[in-house]
Amino acid sequence: MKTYRTITAALLLAVSLSSCESLLDVSNPNYFTDDQMAEFMAGSAEAEQQVLTGLVGTLPSYINIYNASMNGGYSNLYAYESNFEFRRFIQSGDVVEGSQLNQGTYSKWYQNLPSNTYWRTDQPVENYGYYLGPVFKVGPAQKALDFLTEDKMEKYPSMRASRAQALTLKAVAYMLLMERYTDLKDVTSTTKQGWPIYNKFDYNAPQEPLSVADTWAWVNETFAEAVELFHTSTYGDKGYTIGSDVNSIYDIDCAVAQYYRARAALDSKEWDTVIEAATDLLNHMPDFIKAEDYGMNQELLPLVNQRGGVSESLPNGTYWSGIDFNAAQNAFYNLDKNPEAIFGGARGSSSIFWSNCALNVLKNTPSGYYQVDKGIYDALSDNDCRKACILAADFDGYRVYSNNGADTTWFAYTMPKYTSLKWAASSAIGYKNHTNDANTSDNVYLRSSAVWLMLAEAYAQKGDNAKAEETLNKLLAARTVKGAPAMTCSNTMTGKNTMEKVKLQWRIEMWGEGDWAFYNQKRWGALNQRGDNHWSKTQIPAEGLTWEIPQTERQGNPYWK
Repeated sequence: MKTYRTITAALLLAVSLSSCESLLDVSNPNYFTDDQMAEFMAGSAEAEQQVLTGLVGTLPSYINIYNASMNGGYSNLYAYESNFEFRRFIQSGDVVEGSQLNQGTYSKWYQNLPSNTYWRTDQPVENYGYYLGPVFKVGPAQKALDFLTEDKMEKYPSMRASRAQALTLKAVAYMLLMERYTDLKDVTSTTKQGWPIYNKFDYNAPQEPLSVADTWAWVNETFAEAVELFHTSTYGDKGYTIGSDVNSIYDIDCAVAQYYRARAALDSKEWDTVIEAATDLLNHMPDFIKAEDYGMNQELLPLVNQRGGVSESLPNGTYWSGIDFNAAQNAFYNLDKNPEAIFGGARGSSSIFWSNCALNVLKNTPSGYYQVDKGIYDALSDNDCRKACILAADFDGYRVYSNNGADTTWFAYTMPKYTSLKWAASSAIGYKNHTNDANTSDNVYLRSSAVWLMLAEAYAQKGDNAKAEETLNKLLAARTVKGAPAMTCSNTMTGKNTMEKVKLQWRIEMWGEGDWAFYNQKRWGALNQRGDNHWSKTQIPAEGLTWEIPQTERQGNPYWK
């Protein structure tokens, strides 16, 4: 078994089953040389596709990794990379989880407890597990890149998209490491350490980290190469595969590359690159979620909550008789209603993964009620569909059923004011008995609204306030409730400068999605103030914004300072 040190552990852990071979120089029956591979393909389109599928077919599963190693060896919801992102959101101050009396699962993150030293080098899960997420992406990406060389692309044109997919995944990995382990105020530093870049799936001697500036340059250049390959490939439309089926949504295409390229450029203050990447992506994905499909309108909650009637077949004679707000009605669970979806999981496939399931308050008890920060709510226009899916007042007697599939046991609670119904659904797609089965509903992991916001921010950071507000106006118009005058920067955010408007829309639109709230604050160098509805006012500690290099990485690489 090969052994690796530092980040090269990815080349073992991520693909360990295919990296075992004798220490003797003998032929491995599971390994083909380049000559054997070429002979196998021999001009056959079918064989060529079989090879490419073997090389890059599993790469989408590494965008949001599920691996027990990240969670100290335990396989549960906490072993998803997106769960680590969710912890960052809970820390941000844009959300209130539960209450002082009914504290939620992520209470230590919401409270930013002093005992929660997640960033420290000696934390085996919260630091090392967070580190493993991006590290596990490097191995499969590099393994594919070792075969997908430039000369092979000339011989086999279909390999251009495959190389682009592998480059995208590798660049995403290093971008995430830079976001987590370096200070985003130092993006141009030529003296501070960035990360070592490994370029071969093999034994690797420890390498000295590049400078912060050089690492960001490598990330940005790698994304640029991936996009160029996508554009000149035969994959989709210039590398874009737009649609709601599993083949379109669960793949690494040019939209995924441009999404992360824009994010990396935003981190590294390359505003022109953000504008170029975002504009290209949005030209291919210009549509928005319809206002009526954005979450669940709070006005429906009393009807969804209705109970009554008699049924002889149920032990206590009570059955559910209110309206059902099925996940099919909510764009955040239904790809057919979500033209903004860039990457995610389609129902009925093996690509479903944990993301935002905890935010469905219709399935939760008080400890799982997630409320929007009062400052965000107060800034919303009455003409905004996003305000329509936030409770304007406490809702007494919300009934939660036991998850026994028969609706026989009910518990009544008070759902507090400002609770978000963005991910509300009383049943999953295809279900009528209120089960919590998520595998029949879609999952949206990346969506284009974040790209509109990246574009607006890049214009604002460049000082082009007119372009920034023009961009925000498109998003605001799409979020205007049906029949109301279109919202604009001028009629909804008076008294704010352009960058303040951008920041506010980030907080509103991307509430609960990924780790945007956390890393936006890190990038801006300013924490969001907690409003009056928070039961804990403790902010993210300064040292908690940038992780220390984990011990395991340091022990394997003597070049870390």
